[in-house]
Amino acid sequence: MLKKMNLPNKLTMLRIILVPLFIICLSIPESLFESLKIDNGTTILGWVALVIFVIAALTDCLDGRISRSKGIVTKFGKIMDPLADKLLVSAGFIMLTGLGVVPAYVTAIVIFRDFFVNALRMFGADNSKDLAAGLSGKVKTLFQMLAITLALVSYIISPTVSIFAFVGDSLSMSTLELIVNVGMSIAVLATLIATIWSFVDYFVRFKDDIDVEN
Repeated sequence: MLKKMNLPNKLTMLRIILVPLFIICLSIPESLFESLKIDNGTTILGWVALVIFVIAALTDCLDGRISRSKGIVTKFGKIMDPLADKLLVSAGFIMLTGLGVVPAYVTAIVIFRDFFVNALRMFGADNSKDLAAGLSGKVKTLFQMLAITLALVSYIISPTVSIFAFVGDSLSMSTLELIVNVGMSIAVLATLIATIWSFVDYFVRFKDDIDVEN
């Protein structure tokens, strides 16, 4: 099957394959890797998870750019590319919530939006609507990827610190911890705004396609 795929679709499949590897790295108990612990208590697996996520995020940028530059559009790509994004983002926020870095309400809003928009896209598909991601969806994905990346960095350098920790605890933070926490907090806030904007945008875009009679 892979031999028949074009390069953008291969990159999409790579992103999907990397998701479980990312989850595994953040799920393995640190007690099993005492010898791999860094000074702040985080294992090297945190760095591995960060590298995997960054590579996966880059495949999203590359497959879209290649598709546009070479005019490669397939049904497989239309379906699997947004699915790969949702799997990666959902895995990132769920794992970071479990680690105590990102609040549960942020993850809940992100996942709720994805499920609801996916349903709207299905209604649009029945009416042969263009399912390509709009500006709001692209901006939302950009901020989500940035937020997860900075949250992973925060977890690596300071495993017990959550977003907006700088508001009441800035004096006890190092300069690096403070910069990362501020950046992560702003990125997460921007993610929430972009996610809600994207939800409203897609609802307006596909609301006329919702069929409640059949």
